Amino acid sequence: MRGLLQQIVVLALGNVSTTVVEVKRRAVGGVIASLFFLTAYVALVMALAFFVASEAGPIAASLVVAGAAMAAALVVLAVVAVLNRQTERRMLERQAAMAARGPDPVTGRLIAELPVMMRHSPIVTTIMVGSLVYVLARSRGFGRGPRG
Repeated sequence: MRGLLQQIVVLALGNVSTTVVEVKRRAVGGVIASLFFLTAYVALVMALAFFVASEAGPIAASLVVAGAAMAAALVVLAVVAVLNRQTERRMLERQAAMAARGPDPVTGRLIAELPVMMRHSPIVTTIMVGSLVYVLARSRGFGRGPRG
């Protein structure tokens, strides 16, 4: 049992340092990329406003830019709503499939042994259960999407 516990702890905590580095790197990269995208967006809106102002005047330019921004916002909201609905449907299908399958034998045995283990060593058991939940969540695809 101790060997299994050590393997679970190594699996659960082995990638923590690399995950922290990845999260920091993605956060910094996302902030920098967002600044460049925001700069490009502002330049695009200004160019559109200048073009329409030279053709139809400043008031019409303002109305065209505002209308285009409103239409783009509505399209983005519609796409996000559709994607959220699809994700929710997939999650419900996955939950139904897991409920139909039932628990695997290893998990069933561990749950059966849990009260005895808690009486002998509650701290180690708590760490083991937390690690097991973490490993199962990572292996079945809960939480984050696939890496890549």
